[in-house]
Amino acid sequence: MKNWIKEIIAEINKFDLEVLVIICYSTFVLLFSLFLKRTKIFFPNESFFEKMIVLGIIYGISPIIPMILFKNRPQDYGLRIGDFRVWVKDILIILCIMIPVLLISFTFTNFKTVYPLSHTARRGLNNLLVYEFVHLCYMFGWEFFFRGFMLFGLSRKVDHRLAILIQTIPFALMHYRKPPLEAYGSIIAGIFLGIIAIRGKSFLPCAILHFSIALLGDVLGLLF
Repeated sequence: MKNWIKEIIAEINKFDLEVLVIICYSTFVLLFSLFLKRTKIFFPNESFFEKMIVLGIIYGISPIIPMILFKNRPQDYGLRIGDFRVWVKDILIILCIMIPVLLISFTFTNFKTVYPLSHTARRGLNNLLVYEFVHLCYMFGWEFFFRGFMLFGLSRKVDHRLAILIQTIPFALMHYRKPPLEAYGSIIAGIFLGIIAIRGKSFLPCAILHFSIALLGDVLGLLF
C-alpha cells in the first residue's frame, strides 16, 4: 500500500504545478458557478440580472488566487491592450461574417424566441439598457476567465495551440443550456476566440467581440 501511494504521488509530481492548478481550479470555479444558489445583492427583484452580475464577478475575480500564488501579473493573463491593430481588424472581419449568419439563424430557427435571454429586457428601453450593461460585465468576467486566465495561463506552460483546445472544452460544455445550433457552434467559437486572443496578445478583443455578437442577437430577437 505504501509503495502504491508513493507511486501515485510520484506521478502527480510529474505534472507542472501551475498547469495542474489552472485545470483543477478552473474546473472547480465552473462547477461552483453551476451549483450557486440564488443571491439578492445587486438585483433582489430580478433573479436573471442578479445571476449574471454575480457570475461575472466570480469569473472575473477568481483568477486572483492563482495569480497571487504563482506571482503572476494581470498582464500575464491577457489583461492589457495588446496588439490593437491586429485585434481590431480581426473583430471587424468576424463581425462582417457573423451579421449574415445571425440574420439567417434568426430567420430560420427559434433564436428569435430565445433572445434576449431575459424577459424583463423585452419590456422597455430602460430595462434593455440595464440588461445589456449587466451582460457586458458578465462577458468581461467570462472572457477573462476563459481567454485570459485559462488560455494565457496555460500558454505560458504549454504550446498555445494546445492551450486554445483545452480552454475550448469547458467553454463549449458551459453552453449546454443554449439552443443546439449555438451549443455546437461554441466549439468553433472557442477556437476562434482563442486564436484572436493569442494574435492580439489580449483577452479584451474576445470580450468586445462576444458582447457585440450577443448584442446583435438581442436586437434581432426584438426585431423579428
